[in-house]
Amino acid sequence: MFNRLMLLFSLIAIIVILAMINLTTPTSVGSLGVLVFFTMIYIVIFGVVNLLVAGFYRIMGKKNRSKKERYIAATIAFAPVMLLLIQSFGVLNLATIGATIAVVFMGCFIINRSL
Repeated sequence: MFNRLMLLFSLIAIIVILAMINLTTPTSVGSLGVLVFFTMIYIVIFGVVNLLVAGFYRIMGKKNRSKKERYIAATIAFAPVMLLLIQSFGVLNLATIGATIAVVFMGCFIINRSL
């Protein structure tokens, strides 16, 4: 049920993103619009990663891990948003990409150990 609902939210978020890209500019939409844009990006990526993580757990043969799957998907989905934000500041380089990967890896490790 959650995966289907998340898929619906992801499709709605894609429509909102496409509308924002085609109808507005970053200066005309303001800071709240930029926040909505990044939130919609996160929702789309979370929906895709959630399906991938659930599929991975099914392939591995583990069941009843939906809470853990969602936490891991939320952690992984935040990485592209972090990279977009870093790119908007103009400091995206190999070190920041490595730091982002390290933060996501540590987050997934902590989630795996605690749940």
